[in-house]
Amino acid sequence: MGNQLHAAEARHSPGGLIRLQAQFTRMATRLVPTWAAICGVAASHSFGGGPDQWLRLGVLALLVDAGWGTLWSSLGGTDWATPVREWRDWRIGGNLPTLPYAQTGSRGDRFSRWLGQFRAWWRQDLWPACGLALSAAVAALLVTALLAALLGAEVLLLSLAAIAVVQLSAVWTGGRGTPSPGWDAAVAVFLPWLAGHAAFGALTMASAALAAFAALAYAAAWWARSRWGQVLLACCHIGMAAVLIGLRHPLAGAGVLMLLVPQLALVPFLRRGYPLQSFVRFTRPWLMVTMVIGALVI
Repeated sequence: MGNQLHAAEARHSPGGLIRLQAQFTRMATRLVPTWAAICGVAASHSFGGGPDQWLRLGVLALLVDAGWGTLWSSLGGTDWATPVREWRDWRIGGNLPTLPYAQTGSRGDRFSRWLGQFRAWWRQDLWPACGLALSAAVAALLVTALLAALLGAEVLLLSLAAIAVVQLSAVWTGGRGTPSPGWDAAVAVFLPWLAGHAAFGALTMASAALAAFAALAYAAAWWARSRWGQVLLACCHIGMAAVLIGLRHPLAGAGVLMLLVPQLALVPFLRRGYPLQSFVRFTRPWLMVTMVIGALVI
């Protein structure tokens, strides 16, 4: 039930070492939301390791993956635009049972005809195309409400924010199921990090800043073919390093900057036709290491 809509399968060389690395990067991409939540927990410095806290951590992981992740995949990643366009010109379907005292051509008669057409459209077009997504979204909403309530009011508010982001991403793209990496980053990195911190301790500005920089770096990898995307990727790591240095952790800040180097080293390959999906997969683990370094030292 992961929520990585942009992580398309990439082609890799048949060598054993390359294949092993490809499997690692694919797994890392799918683990990003849970990883971000764990980084938030680490940033709170309030995880004691007791049975109740392990249970709370498990609930949190289910929330960001089975709850938010499924909502993102089902609502944000589904093509709603096509059946909606079909509905605009839909004329198939007879009247439902006539309303009492409704005369031909009256409002009641027209409403009955509209309901019949809507039922036919739902059965013949919308449900076959989007039925699984609708079912998954309803189940994910119930799971999200239940798990967020168990984790407290702050996590519940963050869950409402995640739902709003999913809806906004669908509206922003016209319901075509191709949301921008920026929306993806909010649900996959920023909000899970905040939820992890809020579930175990009071949020801090430093933690929120690291979460924001990490989310922007996550999105910037998808824009790395452009010059401004490369600049954004670098600026995000510089921003994280600045936060750490400002908190008197210069070695950690230097480590964050060093982890930027292998990511930028792959940028020239993009100009030679290297698949963007592969670039994202192979740079994602470096970002994940950067995230955990920042979370542990703040």
